[in-house]
Amino acid sequence: MPQEDVIGQRANVDLTKNSDQGGSVRVTLPATPFKYQAGDGTTEGATRPCLECWIIALTGNTTAVRVNIGSACTATTGQEIPKAVAHGSQGSSKPLRIPVRNLNLLYFIGGTAADKVDILWRN
Repeated sequence: MPQEDVIGQRANVDLTKNSDQGGSVRVTLPATPFKYQAGDGTTEGATRPCLECWIIALTGNTTAVRVNIGSACTATTGQEIPKAVAHGSQGSSKPLRIPVRNLNLLYFIGGTAADKVDILWRN
């Protein structure tokens, strides 16, 4: 199905409705320059159509990870991704929720190689 048709089908979707389609991917940022364009979790920039996603940084990351939509982010642009609360710790984690039509529109930057973020997405 052409991308325009997919976008047209989703133009008037009510995001408050439950979805029975979706999935999750873990993105690992590569070594220098620590930037990554999200995709299917295995191939950078691969297409993964969706309606929205929830993103959270893993507790083991040593630096902040940022995300931007549609263009690369830097250490001062994009939005910082909340970090998950370590298992057994007090409190809870609230992921960053982003309505987006494809995961390959998300660009990440971290401070060190092997920083990771988890993405839960839905159609």
